[in-house]
Amino acid sequence: MSAVVRICKLDDVEPERFVTSNIVRPKTLLIIRSVLTLYIWSALLSTWITARSAGGYLRFFTNLSFIGLCFYMLCTCIWSFGYLRQTPTSRVAWLNDRSPWWARLHQLLYSSIICFHFVVPIVFWTMLSVGMDKMTTVEKWQNVSVHAFDGVVALSELILNRNVLVPRHSVIVASVMVLYMFLTFVVYASDGTWVYPFLNWSKGPIVAASYVGIGVGMFIIFFLLMIVHRLRNNWGDRRPVVLELASHQQSGSLCKETSATELNIV
Repeated sequence: MSAVVRICKLDDVEPERFVTSNIVRPKTLLIIRSVLTLYIWSALLSTWITARSAGGYLRFFTNLSFIGLCFYMLCTCIWSFGYLRQTPTSRVAWLNDRSPWWARLHQLLYSSIICFHFVVPIVFWTMLSVGMDKMTTVEKWQNVSVHAFDGVVALSELILNRNVLVPRHSVIVASVMVLYMFLTFVVYASDGTWVYPFLNWSKGPIVAASYVGIGVGMFIIFFLLMIVHRLRNNWGDRRPVVLELASHQQSGSLCKETSATELNIV
C-alpha cells in the first residue's frame, strides 16, 4: 500500500492547505464554503427528487460529477469546522492526527472535481444545451445550477484555497473518465440508447474524434489548472497566510497574519 501512496504522490499531502487561505481567514473561508455547499446541495436534492429514476439520473456524467462536488464541499466544511474548533496552537496537530487516508482521498477528490467542473460547463453549453426554451423555470434553474454554477464553485475554490495539483493525478482523473465511458457502453447494451449524442458510434469517425477531443481537452485543462495553482501558491507563499488566533487572555478574538514559512505549512 505504501508503494501505491508513493506512486500516486500521496505521501506528502498537507491537510492544512484544505482549510486555510492567503486571502481570507479560515472562519470566512468556512462561511463562504457553507453558503455554496447549502446551495449546491439544494440543487442536488431538487434534481434527484424530480428525476424519473435513479438509474436514469446516475447515467449522466454531469450528475455524477455534481454529486462528487457536493460531497467534496461538504467534507471540506467538516474539515474546516473541526479545524476551527481547536485552539490555535493545536489546529495543525489536530489535522495531522486524523487518518492520513482521509487527507489522501480528499486530495484525489479535489483533483477530480476542480478539473471536471471546468470541463462540464464547457461541454454542456457548447454541445448539449438544447431545448432550454421548452423547460420550466425549475428545470432551467436546475440546469444552470448543475452545469454552470458548479463552475462558479470550482472557481471559488481555485481562488480561495491553498491546495495543489499533482501531475500524476491527471492519470487518475483520466481513468475516472475512461470508466465512465465504459458505463455508457453498458447503458447502451442494456437499453439501446446513448447517454450523450456525441458518444453515438453510428455517426462515424466524428464520434471517435469527439472522444479524443474531450480526453485531450481534459488533460489541457488539468495542466492549465496545475499551472494556475502553482502561480497562486507562489504568490501566496510570498505573503502571510491569513489565520485567526484566539486570545487566551481576552474573550474576543484576534486576527493575526503569520508567514507560512514560520508555521512550516508551505
